[in-house]
Amino acid sequence: MITKITFKKVASFGENPATLETDKKLNLIYGLNGTGKTTISKYLQDKGNSYFAGCSIEGLDNEKVLVYNQKFIDDNFYQDTQKGIFSLKSENKEAKEKIDKAIEEIKKLNAQIKNDEIKTGFHFELEKKQKDIDDLQNTTEDKTWEIKTKFSGGDRILEFCLEGKMGSKKALFDHISKLQKLANKPKKTTEDLKKEAEATQGANAKTYDENLVQKANFDFWNIENQEIFKEVIIGNKNSQVAELINRLNISDWVKKGNEFLNEPEEENEICPFCQQKTITKGLHQEIQNYFDETYQNKITSLENLDKEYWREYQSIKNLETELLKIDFIKSKETEYKLLFKNFIDKVSSNWSKINNKIKSPNITIDLESSILEQKALNDFLISIIDEIKAHNEKINNKQKTKKQIIKDFWEIMRWDYDQTIENHKTQKAKLKNEKSDIEQKRSKLQDKIQEQKTIIKEAQREMVNIQDAIDAINSELIFFGLDGFSISPAGEESYKLKRPNEDITKFETLSEGEKTVISFLYFLELCKGKENNDEVVTEKIVVIDDPISSLSHMYVFNVAQLIRKNFFNDDYKQVFILTHNLYFFHELLHKQKENNCKLFRLCRSEFSLLAEMNRKDIQNEYQSYWQILKDYNEGKATEVILANSMRNILERFFGFIEKDDFNELTKELEKDEKNNFFIRYINKESHSDPINISDSKEIDPQIFKEAFKKIFEDSGYIQHYNKMMA
Repeated sequence: MITKITFKKVASFGENPATLETDKKLNLIYGLNGTGKTTISKYLQDKGNSYFAGCSIEGLDNEKVLVYNQKFIDDNFYQDTQKGIFSLKSENKEAKEKIDKAIEEIKKLNAQIKNDEIKTGFHFELEKKQKDIDDLQNTTEDKTWEIKTKFSGGDRILEFCLEGKMGSKKALFDHISKLQKLANKPKKTTEDLKKEAEATQGANAKTYDENLVQKANFDFWNIENQEIFKEVIIGNKNSQVAELINRLNISDWVKKGNEFLNEPEEENEICPFCQQKTITKGLHQEIQNYFDETYQNKITSLENLDKEYWREYQSIKNLETELLKIDFIKSKETEYKLLFKNFIDKVSSNWSKINNKIKSPNITIDLESSILEQKALNDFLISIIDEIKAHNEKINNKQKTKKQIIKDFWEIMRWDYDQTIENHKTQKAKLKNEKSDIEQKRSKLQDKIQEQKTIIKEAQREMVNIQDAIDAINSELIFFGLDGFSISPAGEESYKLKRPNEDITKFETLSEGEKTVISFLYFLELCKGKENNDEVVTEKIVVIDDPISSLSHMYVFNVAQLIRKNFFNDDYKQVFILTHNLYFFHELLHKQKENNCKLFRLCRSEFSLLAEMNRKDIQNEYQSYWQILKDYNEGKATEVILANSMRNILERFFGFIEKDDFNELTKELEKDEKNNFFIRYINKESHSDPINISDSKEIDPQIFKEAFKKIFEDSGYIQHYNKMMA
């Protein structure tokens, strides 16, 4: 059952929602033409139309909604034949019993569904599960949307990786969640990719000369491997002082002193060691013999090796400074300096030992090999050369490089957001299973309902016909006094209109009253019957939009009686009737208990408004015109409705008291030219005024209100005016 209908931004309804809320089976809606009645009926007739995107409906379940309005007439009667209405013959009692039993079972099942809803809140549970699924989706999409906010906009170099993926949060999430996660964590980071993108895709991207990187090609090992460093270098053993010097192991000391020892001119020269006159020519000669040519050659070899090692050592230090100017090395400065330090420290240590050997030739030294440190440094420099080559290759193939960066980027993102994605998959599967369990509970009952509908279809085939509806319509036509045409079969599943002297009578040849009566009778039978022979509808909602246009007063009464007789019963789940006619409105309400129905009023100023009303608010037609004047003062009516209402009030009131000579009543008004338009307007239906006055833009509401009130003042009926406007 419909519980709430909301209209917004459609036809005469504006931005502010107009709402109809009801808990009643019978709903009557009164409103003048142009207030929005047809919009209401069309929406209920075609809820899925995008034209009604701003409208909504609540409470409607599986009920079939049948709508009578001008569209119904246009769809069914402006062709040679009409679709047949299938009725059920009552003669086949067995089939009828099956149908009745199945219908009752369907009602019980529907009641059980509603009861379950009350107890368990089925829809609430279902909506909650769906909300949980939607919330999970939104939360996850918000999380992965961080990628967009982190890597796009401004001068963010990796924004090209997101091209085509940022159409929406959903699009970005769908993309990343479909990617295959790598088995191992990606080696590169986004910082690496930024540097690579800047170097290969940025405005300053350029190639580098790999030949600028020189390996450390130094021959330290040839020096470090010399046997002389392990040799104890001493003087000539044949010297008389050799035994003493060697025994005391003072050759270095004596050698140093020898530098200060000159050949004595006399015997007993001063000794550089003890500063006594102990050096004789013979001793001097023996000391010189000890440090002979062989000894000196070895010392010279040590000194030459020392110079060569020092020269190479200085070359290394110069190379360190030069290589550090290269960007690729500078970016790895810490690693580079550590390798160089290890190499130089080893060389420096060896050079210090060589110096010690020269100072003390009689000692042996073990120089450590610098091969491993030199190789480590050269391996690093080779890797730099390889990087430069790879970089240059990337520059020369920018598009390929760009694609690889994008691939690497999304592999990193998939890894980084794996927990988010996997949690989403797990939680969504869990929630969907829970939702499915809830749906299956309802589905079992729906399956049972479908089984009963199948029973009804099978039974109906044994007893459906279109003749019963024909007979009922023709009978009602006679009741209305319309015996100039009838409806008859046109094949097995359709009808045709027929006058006595015509095979087929076209609908457009009927009078407006005849069109209304035949179309409404057809609708009436359609509500009672079925649109096709296997249709199964257990509950129906009926909507009737002004079925009394162009009908005489007697026809209006008869239509009201037909509606009361056929629709105000338990055969229909709910009924909505819209009308502009107060007499018809009153007839529908006749003998209706107040708590059985709900009443609404449609009015319109700039936009249409819906308001609930009590039965005591219902007036006769004369009172309703006065109500429009008061509505206008409250902003609920337009100028045109205001003017028409004034004219109708004057015609009815002064016609009733036999003072309908408006020429006399308006003499005072004619003295002011501003009232001329008002005078012509209220006379235009009573007199054949040659001027067609219909443009609402010419109406000045204030002038009309003042002139209208003055007529009552001048005629002595101002008390009536005041009472009606109170």
